[in-house]
Amino acid sequence: MEKIILKNGDIFYQGKIQHLDVVMEADKIVKIEANTQEKGTIIDVSNQLVTLGFIDMHVHLREPGFEYKETIKSGTRSAMYGGYTHLVAMANTIPCMDNKEVIEDFYQRVKKDSFIHTYTYSAITKGLAGKELVDFQTNSTMNILGFSDDGKGVQSTEIMAEAMKQAKSVNSIIVAHCEDEEELVPGACIHDGAYAKEHQLKGINNASEYNHAIRDLEMVKKYQNRYHICHISTKETVAALRLAKKELKQVSGEVCPHHIILTDENIKDCHPNYKMNPPLRSKADLLAIIEGLNDGTIKVIATDHAPHSREEKMKPIDLAPFGIIGNQHAFSLMNTYIIKKGLVDLETVLLCMADNPANILGLNHHFEVGAKANLCVLDLQKEYVISEENIQSASCNTPFLGVKCQGYVSYHILDGKVTKLEEVE
Repeated sequence: MEKIILKNGDIFYQGKIQHLDVVMEADKIVKIEANTQEKGTIIDVSNQLVTLGFIDMHVHLREPGFEYKETIKSGTRSAMYGGYTHLVAMANTIPCMDNKEVIEDFYQRVKKDSFIHTYTYSAITKGLAGKELVDFQTNSTMNILGFSDDGKGVQSTEIMAEAMKQAKSVNSIIVAHCEDEEELVPGACIHDGAYAKEHQLKGINNASEYNHAIRDLEMVKKYQNRYHICHISTKETVAALRLAKKELKQVSGEVCPHHIILTDENIKDCHPNYKMNPPLRSKADLLAIIEGLNDGTIKVIATDHAPHSREEKMKPIDLAPFGIIGNQHAFSLMNTYIIKKGLVDLETVLLCMADNPANILGLNHHFEVGAKANLCVLDLQKEYVISEENIQSASCNTPFLGVKCQGYVSYHILDGKVTKLEEVE
């Protein structure tokens, strides 16, 4: 089989950006060297960056049960355009990913329709009801990457404790949606801050998140299980995770681009595209998240890609569903609003979008000779505007419509197969 050479570009390799060529043959990386003399098909990536393909630990593909919002095909195509080579789907489908048969059916659908390597979590509790644990032993044999009731917090301390013990017994990870329902006000839709008060909207306080994060981290000390916090949005959760990591190496957390870039002060006209769970928080929370990325407290950037139909999402903000799409534009937004402003460096963002999630999930995904060639090529200078016309998801619920971004994915490489992505204008 003819070799493919990515030539004249910079690569993010061994923790730093270097001017090297990458030689691929079949599905593997066979050489990484300066000015290679290997013969084959040359792809000139001058002035571009070659990096490990991104991993999204937190995606709602909606299939089965909500195909009118998104499908495996549309959701993974969107992820491909965002530079992702791997993703993990959440379990809140209908039927729920809580048993062997549903998980088997999901993987049959993935085999047929997915554009990238696609996995799922098992639910923690049957039907996400928080009452009865799933069969951890059986589900752990189904190629799942962990257990999550994302969309709902596990309210019972006793149930969560038993889930931790079960996850430990099968060497798996609890991926926790931290939300204390006792702190929630019915009808609350955005952060409990000045914007909510000005517009007479019910607010969601910080304690609704950090109460369960603190509770769970304390339990991990006892059970010593692997544990990951979804979509961190509050300064208190960042502080709790930082403290826990001093003695617990197996705990981790993620943050979403929208919580790094926006606050509740950025909400415009009470538009429902600014409604997500957890909500856009205060400037103090945003700054704590950026600090957490920079000091290594937060190791993962995930999207919480959550598509909804136009009819659902265009209801008034207090009635519309929570969630926005995010996997196509995550890197572009981070590059535009965070990296280029010097808030977090490029290398940290790349680690948080690829290497770190691979390590947390136990995926064999590395940029090295002999590894599978799962890569993406980024044009860091190319500008484009996010529009409904160039969105690849089946849905377009994002507050970033109309935003000009700098940086996009020019090539996507999956197991050595190179796809040149059409330019977006």
